[in-house]
Amino acid sequence: MNDSGVVAVRDFLKDRDLDAFLISDKEDQFYVANYSGDDGFVVVSADEIFIVTDARFFSQIKAECPDCVIVDVAKSSLADFLAEKFSKVAIESGSLLTKDYLTLVDKGLATVDGDLVVKKARMFKSAAEIELLQKGASICDQVFDHIGDFMKVGQSELAVADEIERFGKSLGAEKLSFDTIVASGVRSAFPHGGASSKIIETGDVVTLDFGFVVDGYFSDITRTVVMGEASEEVKKVYGLVQKAEGMGIRFAPMVETFGDLDRVVRGFINDTEYGPFIHGTGHGLGLVCHDYPIIRTSNNDQLEANIVFTVEPGLYLENKFGVRIEDDVYKDEAGNMIRLTNSTTDLIEIK
Repeated sequence: MNDSGVVAVRDFLKDRDLDAFLISDKEDQFYVANYSGDDGFVVVSADEIFIVTDARFFSQIKAECPDCVIVDVAKSSLADFLAEKFSKVAIESGSLLTKDYLTLVDKGLATVDGDLVVKKARMFKSAAEIELLQKGASICDQVFDHIGDFMKVGQSELAVADEIERFGKSLGAEKLSFDTIVASGVRSAFPHGGASSKIIETGDVVTLDFGFVVDGYFSDITRTVVMGEASEEVKKVYGLVQKAEGMGIRFAPMVETFGDLDRVVRGFINDTEYGPFIHGTGHGLGLVCHDYPIIRTSNNDQLEANIVFTVEPGLYLENKFGVRIEDDVYKDEAGNMIRLTNSTTDLIEIK
């Protein structure tokens, strides 16, 4: 159970004069109640925390969150339980299924959207959380060093992706953060190209985007390499992306909001002959890979200390190649930018 999450939820209830907060997002449930079951709901009131689920999870709840009150859905549905005890309930609109929401409406419950309440609390990482994120990032660095020696012309993208997963798990990772991207040649111009049976050829630009989970916390890194000698155009585009990423990390302590940071990076890339920049500058990291916040121009959240996030500019030349570089970073209490991923961002030519 995370005190910050509980406090954030109860402050929201008090400020909005609400009776309870219904948490349907699984990571939010874990953050607030330490409940890791894959079915059920967490309900927080001013003085109690309930977990509404079935008997498959009762023993797990007693071990993980013994102070929570179990509500057996075999005896009382979620809607019946809420309607019996509460009148005004906060919901998470981003994760509550429509069918579940409609059962609440049918019972006459008044609802208020609280989708970002727990996610914004989750933004701020404790020292222990940052240590776990650092472990995952360190695995990413070691895997990148290894894969540079492993990759050869004639291998398939899938073979490289499989080796990334194998080696990361050998270093202690629980699982991948997401399906590894190994995109070579013209496929490197696909921002989320995945890994395919395509054979890697001499001269190919190869995007490697991967991450690993350590004790539930996600890491994410992207590097772009060239098989053989890079062309002058590849070198030029790579240099622009490298400069944009460096600007993002360097300017982060100087801007007020995540939207400001996006404008710095986006403005630089858009002013080049290869713009526009077609995706966000980065995203938060934590209990999911693409955690809150998303770094885009419209985000006015303050860029404060201890929010771990990625900086990942990219340029994609259709039918030619693409370049993306991504690192995991945060601002410490002194205002310094701390890199969790530390692999070189210089262009590597694998020969």
